[in-house]
This record gives sequence, C-alpha cells and structure tokens, in this order.
Amino acid sequence: MELLTEEKLLAALEAETVPCADLLEQFDALCAAGKDVRASEWADLLKDTLIDRKLLDEAVAAYEWIARKQGTSPAIAQKELLHILATSRKEQKFIEPAFEKTSSLEEAFLRLHHLRAMKKGMLCYNATWGFGIIGRIDPFYQKVEIEFEQRGDHELAFSYAAKALEVLTDDHLLAIRHNDPDEFVRLIKEDPAEIIRITLRSYGALPVQLIQEHFVPDLLATEAEWKKFWDAARKVLKNDPMIELPAKRSEPIRLRKKALAYDEEWFAAFRVENDISALFASFEEIQAQKFNPLDGYMADAIADRLAFIIRGSGSRHPEWAAQALVWAAGFGVEPANTDIPDLLAKLATRFELLDKLPARMLGPFLAQLLAATDEAATMLLGHLPEMGTSALGEAVSALIGAKQAEGVAESFRGACRKRECSPAMLVWIHRHPEEVQSLNLLNPVDLTFQTLEAVEKDFAGEALRAQNMLRDRLESVEFLHPALDAMSDSQRRDFMRRVSESPAWGKLDRQSLQAKIIKYRAELHDVVLRKNNAAPKEKKPHITSQRSYQARKDQFEQIVRKEIPENSKEIELARSYGDLRENAEFKYAKERQRLLGLQAEELQTALDTVKPTDFSGFPSDRVGIATSVELEYTDGQRECYHILGEWDQDETLGIISCEAGMAKALSGAKTGDEVKVPTSDGSAAEAKVLSVSPLPENIKTWING
Repeated sequence: MELLTEEKLLAALEAETVPCADLLEQFDALCAAGKDVRASEWADLLKDTLIDRKLLDEAVAAYEWIARKQGTSPAIAQKELLHILATSRKEQKFIEPAFEKTSSLEEAFLRLHHLRAMKKGMLCYNATWGFGIIGRIDPFYQKVEIEFEQRGDHELAFSYAAKALEVLTDDHLLAIRHNDPDEFVRLIKEDPAEIIRITLRSYGALPVQLIQEHFVPDLLATEAEWKKFWDAARKVLKNDPMIELPAKRSEPIRLRKKALAYDEEWFAAFRVENDISALFASFEEIQAQKFNPLDGYMADAIADRLAFIIRGSGSRHPEWAAQALVWAAGFGVEPANTDIPDLLAKLATRFELLDKLPARMLGPFLAQLLAATDEAATMLLGHLPEMGTSALGEAVSALIGAKQAEGVAESFRGACRKRECSPAMLVWIHRHPEEVQSLNLLNPVDLTFQTLEAVEKDFAGEALRAQNMLRDRLESVEFLHPALDAMSDSQRRDFMRRVSESPAWGKLDRQSLQAKIIKYRAELHDVVLRKNNAAPKEKKPHITSQRSYQARKDQFEQIVRKEIPENSKEIELARSYGDLRENAEFKYAKERQRLLGLQAEELQTALDTVKPTDFSGFPSDRVGIATSVELEYTDGQRECYHILGEWDQDETLGIISCEAGMAKALSGAKTGDEVKVPTSDGSAAEAKVLSVSPLPENIKTWING
C-alpha cells in the first residue's frame, strides 16, 4: 500500500465529501511504517477541518482515533468532545452519561456511539424490560422513552441506556419477529436452522442453554416445543460448514468467518489431534459430511485416529473402544494395527460399558458384538437385570434380532417370578405391551404391584432414573385406569392402601395420586378415610443435628419473611398492568405464590416433625444413629461413615443420613460382621465391618454448627 502524502491529504480535505474512514486507515498505515508523529499531526488537521465544516460524526471519529493512539484519559477526552460538539447542545448531552463511572476510553466511546445512534422508532432490547421501540429521546433531561412490548412505556436515563439498552438492526432476531411476524413463524416451523443462525448473528456465540433461554417461553411456549425445534435445527447445522458445533453443551456454538473445508490440511490437523473429546467431535463432523467414498488421505487419518482411541481406552474406558469400532464400521475402514475379533471378545466381558455408550451407538455396537462372538449373547442375557433403560432396550432388540427371543423371555420371566425385576426391566415391560403378551410375562395387575414395589426401594444412578419413569407411569391416568379395571375389588382396595402408606411419595404428591384414583373409583375413598381415622401407630423418633435443623429453619424463614412478601408485591404490580386473562406477569407471580406456599407448608410440617439433637447418650456397640463405622471391601478399599439424623449429609466428611440406603444396610451390624451394602450403580457389594465407634470430635463440632 502506497503511503499517504501531504498533497493527497490536502486534496482529500478539500473534497466535497471528506473520506474520513479512508484517511484514518491510511494514518494506521503510517503508524505501522514508523511515522506516528506525522500521522498524529495529520489526524489533528483532519479533526479541525471536520469541525470547521460541521461534520460532527466524522470529527468524533477522527478524535477517537487520536485519543486511542495517544492513550488519552477519559476525563480529558470528555472535555475535548464537549469542544468538538459545541455547536450542538443536543449532542453534548450524550457525552456525560457515556463517560460516567468508566475508566476505559474504549467503553466510553462505545457508549457514546450507542447513545448518538438512538433514533425515534428504532427497535431495542433490555435484559430486564425485554423488547421495545424507542419513542422519544429527551436530551434536556437525558432520558429516552421506550415502549416495551410487555411492560408498556418506561423512561431510561441516558447513563443506564448507554450500558444496558441494545439498539437492534433490521437483521436482529427480535427485529425480524417484530417487522415480519408471518415470516418469523414460517422460519420457526420450516427452517429452525436459519433461526439459530440469526440468533448467533444477533447475540454472538452462545451455548445451547443460553440459546434456549432466548426462546422459552417467549418464542416457544414449552420445553417440549424447544426440544423438537432444536433437534430439527441441529440435524441441519451439523452439516453446515459455517457453524461450529462443540462437543460439550456447555461450550458455545459459533458462526465461522469462513466455511470449514474438509481438505487435506484439515485431515492433517485431525491426524495429530490427541484430545479424546475433540476427536469424538471431529468424528461426528466427518460422519455428518457423508463422504462417499473416502479419499485415501481421509481413510488413512481416520484409521490412525481410531487406533489411537482404542489404545487410549485401556481398561478404564472400554466404551471408547466400542465407539471406535462403530465408527470404523460406518466409515468402512479398519483401525490401524488392531485385532478387531480379539477386541470384540474382550469387550464382550465388559457389559458395564453399555450404559456409557451414546444411545445411538448401542444398536450398531451390539450387532457387531453378537455377530463376532457366541459368548456375547450369554453375557447380555446374564446381565439384563443390571442394565440401564437405554442399554436394556437396545440389548433386548439386538438379542431378539439374533434369534435369542426365548432367552430374553426366560430372563424376564425369572425376574418376574422372583419379584426381582430391575426398574429398567419394568420400564421395558411398560413400553412394550405387545412383546410382553407374546413372551407371556406379567399381567396388568402383577405389573402394577411390582411397579409399586420398585418405586419404594432405594436406587441410584441409571436405576434411579428408571425408577422415576415408573413413578410417573403409576401417576398417569392412561396407565392407572386400565390397571384399576383389571383388578378385583379386593386388589383395588389393597392397592389404595399400599399407595396411602407408601414412602415413595411425599404428602402432596400422594394426595394428588389418591385424588386421581378416587375420581375414577369413588368407592375407594373409604380406604383413605379409614386409614386417616385409624389409631396412630407408635413411630420411632425423627431427629437431626442442630446444624441441619437450623438450616431448614433458616430456609423456612427466608421463604416466609422475604420471598412471600416480595411475591405479594409482584402480584400487586402485575395487577396494575391490566387484563388478568392476558397478563403473563400476573400468572407467573400467582404460580410462584402457589409454589412458595407449598414449600412453606412442607418445611413447617418437617420442622414440627423432626427434632434437633446433639446425639449424646446413644449406644455405640453396633451400627446405628450416632455411630461411626469403618468398612473394608473385598478389593481392600476402606471407607468410613458417620451416621446421623434424617437431614444430615456431608460427603466430604463421610456423614450420611440414618435414612440413607447405606445406613439402613449397616443398621445393627457389629465389628467383624460381613455385610452387603449398596453401590453408586445400584448394585450391592460385599464388605466387612472393621469397627463401630462413637462419633469423633470433628463430627460433634459439625453437628452443633
């Protein structure tokens, strides 16, 4: 680039239209060539010329360049701008709010440009007040009046608007929705991917969770609508070379500046990538491109990285190797230096990997496994009761496809006869009524009672998720009504009694379920009445530590003294907005009132029922409340637990509640006893009680807060 000369500068300054932006770029070139002094002198000349010609926008731009180059303080810049804009009192009114309480020159100029750009009729957005239209700009009082979509007219001070009011361009998501609502609705329905692109152009790079917050509930009413919308958008965006979809949901989705090309350079970088998460994301990208056939350099790089993943999987991550084999089959390549039959034989002994595989890979991997080794079917059939919901469903489908239907049926029948069906097995039975009938498994009545038994047990991990599905199933009228119809009168009454006494539901949820049953079978109301009028049974005392009791009490007082009064004010404010039928703020506030009331009621009941204690005077000859117990597992690993009251828990100190599954499993054990205790995956482990002792001093200190 040829450097600017004085002759050319003077000619530009005398032109009818002064090319301010071009001159500032040429001043940058002079600085890059080491001619900073000349550039600054000429920039001053440009600024003065622009002021004389009353070209205020260009004069501000020229001064901003000077101030940035010279590192001018915000205070001095503010005075200089007042001089530059001396001919316009209106323009001067923007300067003080822009420079108020900022130590950054860049931020001050950004605010100034923001305020000077505001015009009547422009669309805008504020994080608190939402979408709006600029109505009136009042420089004298330094305020801008906005007509907000959901809050009505509101005035914002210039100093606040400069920081918190975003002026929207015509291509902004909210501007498109306002200016052309029919087109916006069409895009939502027919082109979700384009809506996401517009969102990223409007707000910049965002993780999925924040994108969702821009849509629900303003643009899409429910979580279900969002999920359908996002699934459709993601399918398209995966193949868009201008979109960067991260491997983790917590990382932002980005618009690339230029399209991604899967050329030799890209695959060369891919071939030296050693981060497993990044490799998995890259394989997803390659798969989405649907290369057919693969070029040689692509196949070589894919085979090399698949082998790298398999080597890195070791014994701790067999699911990595399984994913690599699925990709290898999909791409039609063999991982370099890998004995695939031997690898599949080893993976056939690691059924636990199935719960770690992505759901979409379970079917293809199981098909490979069953085709490669006869032992795979035996392994899968033997471990069906231990699998999670997704793994079990895919395993059953794969086994039936491999002509193992009778083995599947026998596994389910055995668990059903012994009443030992896992939550995942019961979920499968609920979801596959036709297969259940053909395999001669549970009838509707047995299924209902076994489901009730399953939701009353303590589970963790995948089993807990399946248990929650079963609880939802029991509460649904689509299942409940046919189940009640299939029962005899005595069975229905027994079921109602079981529900009324079950620990699987809290007070409010139980009442809701009882109401559903009574609404359909009114004759069962007397079962509830008899239970409520029965003589109370003697119950064990409900206790907790002073610390946990005070925490619940503080929570109760926070709701009663602060959150409920604040909610009452929100309701009154919402009433003032008008028609309550169309008043979203009023509906939200009333729903929050209901939830706060329920929380307060539950906490009050709990505080009245559970009593605080310091746990002094409890026996320590066997495992129970106020004892410390040390365990040793068969692999030599040791753990120590301190068993306290109902609300007590601190994982770092080993404190567990007396209601925890571990505490119940250990209850009554003495030193030297062999016990079975629950594990995090829902199974049981053998352990020996090494010692039972009183609580140590650090736990006593914790108890008292």
